[in-house]
Order: sequence, then C-alpha cells, then structure tokens
Amino acid sequence: MAAWLLLMVTGCEHTISFDYPETEPMVVIEGRVSNEDTYVRISRTRGMTDTVKNHAVADAQVWIGTDGGDEEQLTFDPRTQQYVSATGLVGVPGRTYRLRAQVDGRRYEAASTMLPPVVVDTVFFRWAEVLEQRIFLFCLMGQEPLANERNYLLCSLFRNGELFRWNPRSGRSSVDGRFEYDIVCSSEKEIDKGVDDDGKTPLQDGDSIALEVMSIERPCWEYFQSLLYGERTSHNALTNISGGAQGVFMAVSVTRPDTLVFDRADYPKE
Repeated sequence: MAAWLLLMVTGCEHTISFDYPETEPMVVIEGRVSNEDTYVRISRTRGMTDTVKNHAVADAQVWIGTDGGDEEQLTFDPRTQQYVSATGLVGVPGRTYRLRAQVDGRRYEAASTMLPPVVVDTVFFRWAEVLEQRIFLFCLMGQEPLANERNYLLCSLFRNGELFRWNPRSGRSSVDGRFEYDIVCSSEKEIDKGVDDDGKTPLQDGDSIALEVMSIERPCWEYFQSLLYGERTSHNALTNISGGAQGVFMAVSVTRPDTLVFDRADYPKE
C-alpha cells in the first residue's frame, strides 16, 4: 500500500513513496509544521497491485493547534492535494503543535514539539573505496541543535529538484555536539553504467544537489527508521498519530545549506 510523505524544497512539492502491508484500507496522515510552511495530507492505503492512482481525501476536517491555546482549521488546496494554512502559519522552535483531524466521522490526533534548527557549517562531496570500488558520498558537517542531548535529524538530498536520497540520523556518533555525516550517492561503477535495470539514474556530472536537514523529535525519527525497516519486511511503520491512522505529524526546523554541483573530474583518484 502506498503513502506519500510530502517534502518541500524551493517552493515545489516532492514525494517520497512507501509501501504498507496488504491489509484493509487505512487512513494515512502526513503533516508538517515548520519554519517554512504548514500542511497536512490525508489519503488511504491501497493494494500494491491496485493500478488506480491514490488520491487525497478532500472532505476531511483538519485543525492545527498550539500550546498557547490557538487553533486554526486548515483548508483543502486541490492544486497541491493537501490541507494548508490560510494565515501562512509557520512554526516557532520550542512550541508544541497539535493536529486534530476528522475523517469519515473518526478522530485522529497527534502532537509534536518544534526543536531548534541544525547549524550546517559545510557540505562537500568525497569518495571512499569500498571493495575496490569508488563510492561517492555527500558529506555535511555542523552543530547539533541541543547540547548534552541526543539529537535526531532527517537528511534529504534533492537532485535537480527531485528527491534523490534520504536518511534519518541520530547523534550517537557526535562529539561535543559536532557531527559529520555521509550520505551514499552512487558508486563509480553505477555512474559508468548509467540507468540501471529498474530505470533509476545514478549521480551524474552536472547534477545539482540540494540538502534539506530537519531537526526532529525521537518519535518522528523512529517513524523514518521503521520505514527503512519496513522496506525489507511486511511491518507497518511506527506512528505518533492516535486513532488508528498510519503516517506521521511533525513540527520541524528546516535548514538548507548551499547547493552543490557534482563533477567527477573534481575528485580524481589518489
């Protein structure tokens, strides 16, 4: 069954598609309050062999509330197929945001606290040799948002405006709040081969690579970790939404470092 997590970059809508086990249709809620935007998408799971395109649920009622007691009802935007804020609501670090949704008479709720943003000092490409193959990595270095605490991040790479790689990270390996993370892009063998048997194109010279880093709470990190695990099993992903829905609601701080352009000639063999 497919669900869609919407990620935003440079004002465009991007989609991550995931599979859920073959069960009765379930409501899927994916929402985000950030320092950039607020949106909620509601859909239903469907069979993996179902060729009918998954459509958003357009007749739900959706509210976003704050720990200050304010609450705003979101409106459905048929262009983006999601519920959006008419007031331009954006999140503030330290505040807790609450989702309340009614779908077919059933109530779903979730809450998430927005953490401070990650500070990314530098981003760069490098290569590493693994089993006699050169693997190209996208690297980021910076400062985690919360000192003396374990931090949780979601790193997403966009290639020429389209989602390319994503990875949840935890601060287990950071030192004094400093981190250095690598994201595997493509091997040199894959680059030489070009489009693979599944129609996927590896990293190519001239590709523009943009990084989005989100500072997230542990329950949201566990959701993305369970999605990775679920790709190899038949288990549903963990969720922080009550009422029996799949998906995740998260209040996040988004950081966007400078965009890089990949050129293999810049990384000669040593």
